[in-house]
Amino acid sequence: AVTLARFGRIDLLVNNAGYSILGNFEAITAQELEAQMRTNFFGAANVMRAALPVMREQRSGKIINISSVAGVVGQRHCSAYSASKFALEGMSLAIAEEVGQFGINVTIVEPGFFRTNLLDPKNVLWATHEVADYAAQGSPEAMWGQYNGAQTNDPAKLAAALIEIATMHNPPKVFAAGADALATIRPTIEARLEDMRTHEALSIGMEVAQP
Repeated sequence: AVTLARFGRIDLLVNNAGYSILGNFEAITAQELEAQMRTNFFGAANVMRAALPVMREQRSGKIINISSVAGVVGQRHCSAYSASKFALEGMSLAIAEEVGQFGINVTIVEPGFFRTNLLDPKNVLWATHEVADYAAQGSPEAMWGQYNGAQTNDPAKLAAALIEIATMHNPPKVFAAGADALATIRPTIEARLEDMRTHEALSIGMEVAQP
């Protein structure tokens, strides 16, 4: 309402708010998982729910939803964070199919490691429960904490890329941000395709038999 009162329209929405809780799945409580989904998934859903009627009425608009490499690739200690980002991606792709007829574009952005404060000790949450069997793998703090402040990608360059996407007539539905994102996502997608090829004979032929 405040935005409409000031500008009279909404041309661009960027859903970027989020945080991560890291730890083995068995070490993450149901309450922690629900809280992760509330912010990263339902938060974005609620903002889109508010913006889409405006964009639909004006028959134009762009939505950019910030996902993650973890929204495509399963990674250790990231089950809750990945769940929120996989869900965001699925929702975004479905909405894109619904609102394209109204001149609204939806883009999912999958950043690699950018030097933000996502892993800052003030922001990241670590699973509070411990399961002894996972100790040999090392702690999530040891695995992920080392990247805080050492990420290779520049947030300012990502911002410039988002501005370029926002000005495109036909923006991408999915955009992998960073060479590290491409290096991680591509082999994951290729491995899935290879699984499909390997088990194609098991996949086909499941139609109901015709009399």
